[in-house]
Amino acid sequence: MKTIDLMEAKRLVAQGEMMTDAERKIVQQERLRALVAHVRENSPYFARLYANVADDFSLTDLPITEKPVLLAHYDDWVTDRRLHLQDVLDYVNRDPFKDQSLLLGQYTALRTSGSTGDPLPMVRDDYHNKIHGQLIAQRLLGGLGTDVLDISKHRRASIIHLSNGASSYGAFLRMKAAHPECADNLLGISVLENVDSIVSKLNEFQPETMAGYPSVMATLAVEQMQGRLRLSLKHVTTSAEMLSERNFELLRRAFNCPVANNYCMTEGGEVAMTHNCPHLHINEDWVIVEPVDENKQPLGMTDKWSSGVLITDLSNYVQPIIRYYVGDVVRLRPSTDSCCSLPVMQIQGRSYENYTICGQTFNTVGLFAKTEVWPDVVRFQFVQPDDQTIEVRAVCNGDPAAVLPGLCDCLHRFLSEQGCPQARFRWSSEPLIPNKRGGKIPLFVKL
Repeated sequence: MKTIDLMEAKRLVAQGEMMTDAERKIVQQERLRALVAHVRENSPYFARLYANVADDFSLTDLPITEKPVLLAHYDDWVTDRRLHLQDVLDYVNRDPFKDQSLLLGQYTALRTSGSTGDPLPMVRDDYHNKIHGQLIAQRLLGGLGTDVLDISKHRRASIIHLSNGASSYGAFLRMKAAHPECADNLLGISVLENVDSIVSKLNEFQPETMAGYPSVMATLAVEQMQGRLRLSLKHVTTSAEMLSERNFELLRRAFNCPVANNYCMTEGGEVAMTHNCPHLHINEDWVIVEPVDENKQPLGMTDKWSSGVLITDLSNYVQPIIRYYVGDVVRLRPSTDSCCSLPVMQIQGRSYENYTICGQTFNTVGLFAKTEVWPDVVRFQFVQPDDQTIEVRAVCNGDPAAVLPGLCDCLHRFLSEQGCPQARFRWSSEPLIPNKRGGKIPLFVKL
């Protein structure tokens, strides 16, 4: 396991932000070469993958990696030979209140949501955890003051996926387990609940800091401005989706407090984050971001939107992420912000929306989460023809008549559990409705 002293981690992160672009590129390449040397020696999978890679390689000489292949070779991918896929999954799915131990006494672990296939467990070592912890502390929350985040003094609410193994929920549970004396100052609310329910719980709890998806936070900002939500917040944090500049300013105006946005992923950690401004600045001294076209060829810094992105985490030595493909649509540009010289990443990726049915407002994340994992659904779209009905259209691996009725029943049960049993779901064999302006087919369409 690669380890680092906390003070050294603090120093390296602080140093990186003060470097020039050229200096950061040099450090980035030094760290990449050290990581590649380590994985060649300790990961059988990467040893085979890099067998024909020259010692004086450049970044683009390294083959691209993807989740299905890495997952299939998991035991050979990790660099600690004691780690095995099923053992890691068992650890991730444990009850953190009953078992607060580290994996093999050394590692933390979490998993992806599995919304686009089998969940991927990610093991993180001391080096990764301290470096990425300092990226959050210094760059995302820098200048805020540690007192605001002290849960012994301030109440914190998280509107997140309350499911075992989800990274945000895992962090929430670990904090509760580590600070049982402060458990009453932490509130977790399911992002799947309707807006009225979320507002009611927040009004009763009265948090001083709040975190959640940008789309949910923007909805709550409107509730605050219209007087239904009544909070006095000291800080708002968003992550996992695109936060537009418009919604960044909406949150800041509605709650009259600092707003932070973090583009992070289970695989790559803290990729980019705001620095007291709406723009996401890439932590390029620790994470390499390569926008790629439809053929997975790097685009560099251009106005063209990518078809995906390759992520390299320079700090994870136990389960290496090197040129790992993610389907997010992004583009890069130099920073023009006085607050930070790190390059800026713009994201066009999924942004969950709100919809109203039978007089109640929900976030589409619940419908998407249920449908993405439904057997034999390849691609889907929700169409709302009236105030009481949602129509499910989908491309299926098989006969839609055998696949979609069960999905409609599942979605009806889901909304019934959220207090909206009168909502109607029906399926249709009609084709998906394209975006009139071109581009991706929208996942939710209101007629």
